[in-house]
Amino acid sequence: MKKLNFFQNKPKASKIDVKAYLDRIALKRQEPTLSYLKQLQKAHLLHIPFENLDIHYGSKIILDYSKIFDKIVYRKRGGFCYELNGLFYHLLYHLGYDCQVIAGRVMSEQTGEFGRPYDHMAIVVDLENEHWLVDVGFGDGAISPLRIKPGIIQMDHTRYWRIDTDPDENFILRLSNDTSYFETKLLFTTEEKQLIQFMEMCDYHQTSPASPFTQKKLVTMLEPNGRITLTDRKLKISELGEVHESDIMHEDEFLSKLEQHFGITYHQLIPKEA
Repeated sequence: MKKLNFFQNKPKASKIDVKAYLDRIALKRQEPTLSYLKQLQKAHLLHIPFENLDIHYGSKIILDYSKIFDKIVYRKRGGFCYELNGLFYHLLYHLGYDCQVIAGRVMSEQTGEFGRPYDHMAIVVDLENEHWLVDVGFGDGAISPLRIKPGIIQMDHTRYWRIDTDPDENFILRLSNDTSYFETKLLFTTEEKQLIQFMEMCDYHQTSPASPFTQKKLVTMLEPNGRITLTDRKLKISELGEVHESDIMHEDEFLSKLEQHFGITYHQLIPKEA
């Protein structure tokens, strides 16, 4: 198995307003422990949605984390993996965690194949003599950090996760609802990446007709008892195991549900400089 990087050289992270970020996710600053890391990940998922709306409202996403910070923290928006995990990496770095950005490839439900290199950005944290996969940018992903230890089953609320390895010693993240069948979700390595290396795929996912993000609007966020997901076609609310769906008939209805359930108005979709 490939050795994990022991973070002897932390990548640089630009300065951010840590207090404002923590206020956005309703947490106070604490020492960088595993317990606090778990609180941070869950709080982030409960307060900041995964969304691709800039792609559909004409705002180009650039990996400038001062602008991403303004969008997510001050304008109370969400983002997709390059924004959410990139910014969360900055937060963890400034809170004192040993962490690094890594790349992954998402398994396509349509093709049954992994996406391109740098298809996904995630984070690895070195803590308490363990290595943890941290991801706040996968949509309906893990609620807690996952120990990077192949073969063990880890329960996360009501679902089960397992990390395996393939013949090339890549890590494979799998998900199950009952441990009888594990669905492949992500291929990743623990090799450290720089944020700039994701720029090409960030552009691809905003412009290519083959990208899942250009095909429909998507906003989804963890709720205390479930999850709420809005597309330009459907509103889906999962609560305590029950699922309720309703059709979205037109743009005005989409914007109304967006404000009602996520607190995002049409005005918030427009950058300050626009």
